[in-house]
Amino acid sequence: MNYDVIKIFHALAAVAATGPLLFAPWLSARLKICRAENATLLLQGLTVTDRFYNIAGWALMLSGIGMFWLYDWHRLFQIWFVLSVTIFIIDSLAEKRLRDPAIAALTKLHPGHEDWISTVTRLHKAVVTQMICTAAILIVMLMHSQLDIDLLSVTPLYWY
Repeated sequence: MNYDVIKIFHALAAVAATGPLLFAPWLSARLKICRAENATLLLQGLTVTDRFYNIAGWALMLSGIGMFWLYDWHRLFQIWFVLSVTIFIIDSLAEKRLRDPAIAALTKLHPGHEDWISTVTRLHKAVVTQMICTAAILIVMLMHSQLDIDLLSVTPLYWY
């Protein structure tokens, strides 16, 4: 295994994981004002974005494990990694506790039902939370590895 190939795959998986979450908030927001015939299509679109996001997430985790195994095992204790894992846990909680139950409930309801708006609102909050978490992880990774400044290794109040 070549470290550089895995790193390129890891970067592409990060972009692929971010992509679906650009469309998901728009789809979930449209559910509030959609007609009954469009609700199924919007829910299927959200399911597809979630599936694509999860596949890209697994590729991201596996490539990250490969990079750690080959070279970067010592980075497990650096702040950028701990911060990324913490944000990922928040993302996972939003998916399991808000998004998945809301999708399951919405497949049984129809627009105009009394619980429709509250369930769509819960779904939209989960989707936006996931989008923010994924963007935050991407920003943390860029701040750590791509910027010359390397903001996550700066010591606060360091005086010469």
